[in-house]
Amino acid sequence: MTVSDRWVRVQTPATTANLGPGFDSLGIALGLYNTVELRPAEAPVVEIIGEGADQLPTDETNLAYSSACRLAAQVGHTGHWHLKQENRIPLARGLGSSSAAIVSGIVAAQEVLGYHLDRHESLALAAEIEGHPDNVAPALLGGLTVCFEQLDGSKAAVPLDAPVGLQAVLAIPDFEVSTHEARKALPEDVPLWDAVFNTGQAAAVVAMLTSGKYDRLAEAMRDRLHQPYRAHLVPGMDALIQAAIDANARGAALSGSGPTVVALAELDDCEPVRQAMMRAARDTSAHWQSMILPLDNDGVRIVH
Repeated sequence: MTVSDRWVRVQTPATTANLGPGFDSLGIALGLYNTVELRPAEAPVVEIIGEGADQLPTDETNLAYSSACRLAAQVGHTGHWHLKQENRIPLARGLGSSSAAIVSGIVAAQEVLGYHLDRHESLALAAEIEGHPDNVAPALLGGLTVCFEQLDGSKAAVPLDAPVGLQAVLAIPDFEVSTHEARKALPEDVPLWDAVFNTGQAAAVVAMLTSGKYDRLAEAMRDRLHQPYRAHLVPGMDALIQAAIDANARGAALSGSGPTVVALAELDDCEPVRQAMMRAARDTSAHWQSMILPLDNDGVRIVH
């Protein structure tokens, strides 16, 4: 193993998970990126600019830093890192900021150490750190990903191309919802028929997104396993989803654990959908911002 002393720079996309019914299973990579630079150091150094610069830890508990350490431990490397983090993904908004940090740390450390896992091995490690695979999978692999559990209990994913002709329209409020808080809102047991409903819905979402048959995507993206239990955490969620669909979005849902609401729309419809969502957002007490983003087919990449 040859350890490089040069800076390694990686760029990792934001992600939107679940897509309605695909709880902890479906995700898509988005064209908004965090950048991490990493090299060995004599003592830990963490520098952060952008989103979360005044919130995120700048010591060894930093998630990108600790993820790099987890990867390094696999090859017995116990040295320190100098890490620079430039964040554009909003924190605690359901857009995969923690997954981007994990994936960035793992991939950058591999490049520095000259020790390369394949992307599916990287996914298993990232999912172990994150606790669920639905954001780390598209962050690593790009496009649309379908996650599943292997016989040994590790997480794996089937990578698929991002749906053609669609972009993501995001409505992002000024309040945060932590993944921990959002998961606490979920019941431990759900009715069998709700599970059956979501199984069919999630399968239909994948079939429609991969075939380009979007006409009934809004119906397929309905959910009974998590969104109804999280609605109280995101006032206006249902209204924003309906406003997007009424404005000709192909489908809309809570993005990950929220509070962002995401709509998938064809290019000519994105601006009308964005405006409709912002009009609906005026009826809430929060301040909302919006973004229109392309979908990302590449996932994490080394930037030279």
